[in-house]
Amino acid sequence: MSETTAATFNPADAWGLEALLISRVRLYTLFHKLFGGNTTPELIDELLGQGTQDAIEEVAGGAVEMQNLLGFLNDLRKRDRSELADAAKDEYTRQFVGPGTLPAPATESPYLTRDASTVQENTLLVRMEYRMYGLQAKRFQRVPEDHVAMMCSFMASRAKKALQLLRAGTLPELGQELYDERAFVVNHMANWLPEFAKLTRNHTKTTVMFPQLIEALSVFVNVDATMLAEGAYWAEQVELPEAGMPALPDELAGSFAQAEQGIGALEAIRLVGLEDVELIAVEN
Repeated sequence: MSETTAATFNPADAWGLEALLISRVRLYTLFHKLFGGNTTPELIDELLGQGTQDAIEEVAGGAVEMQNLLGFLNDLRKRDRSELADAAKDEYTRQFVGPGTLPAPATESPYLTRDASTVQENTLLVRMEYRMYGLQAKRFQRVPEDHVAMMCSFMASRAKKALQLLRAGTLPELGQELYDERAFVVNHMANWLPEFAKLTRNHTKTTVMFPQLIEALSVFVNVDATMLAEGAYWAEQVELPEAGMPALPDELAGSFAQAEQGIGALEAIRLVGLEDVELIAVEN
């Protein structure tokens, strides 16, 4: 990029993008846990905690549905935590595990082909996408790779990579990374999650939280696609000063460190069934 075409670098823009990237890591990690393993009181605490509220507020922008999610979580906070955890655990089983017919498939392929087969051509495309980034299903061939929870795990790992690139000041690589992440969100998440949410709503007689959370994810991925496009464009247009990425103000540094500690606590939660939808690093 020539000096005549480069936009002026504003540190506040970089810090704002960093806040968004941290929030993306938390939210995708949270959705991975929520849709990937049986609910526990510890996970409910994370869902209803300040870290999740801060992340939602950071990414919400003008999306009314994301603001509505904050109101829904506030209503859940008024319930007894132990009773809520038990009810959510039962609902998770009915929604994602069975026995019996599930309200809606939690994988992408059936929404594209109207075929209920477990492994389809699109499943293999998603598998190849993971492998491009050195990842593979932990329990390979146990659960299809286009399962919503595994996709959220993948996006959480990519969001971490984007955060690393920003902090390293490698803006061209960051721009490409954000464009690539947007392509996955648009091509493999935003294309079916709204229907998944609608079917879940229509086929669930009583709801605790999962139909609302699936709907929240379907809204979030669209918000995320916009954020990713804007972030990629910024990374393409600006030129980092010779001194490199400026240091964070103390207040922001403390806030970001606290947010990442919260992400670490969330990542450490182990749930029954989660291993089926986890990704591990493999050699390409």
